[in-house]
Amino acid sequence: MTCVIHNVETGTYLKHNGNFEIEQYGYDDVEKQEDAEQFSSLQHAFYAATWYADMFEKWRVIVTQTGISYVKGETGKFSREVTA
Repeated sequence: MTCVIHNVETGTYLKHNGNFEIEQYGYDDVEKQEDAEQFSSLQHAFYAATWYADMFEKWRVIVTQTGISYVKGETGKFSREVTA
């Protein structure tokens, strides 16, 4: 299973830029889901979205194989999105 992190407001995805310096942001925005960073598990994607992504943005984690998505709520926890 692979997952990507999607910015709900801008529609872009996160791609790690190779920067591991704690003082600098380690992700760039990309337009296409296939260009985004592929996380190997939901837990890894949730962790990256919580601790490394911009805390002022609203993030969605998408399981690429199924399209099932999770959004980060007001409490900081991710919950599965309900689609009609």
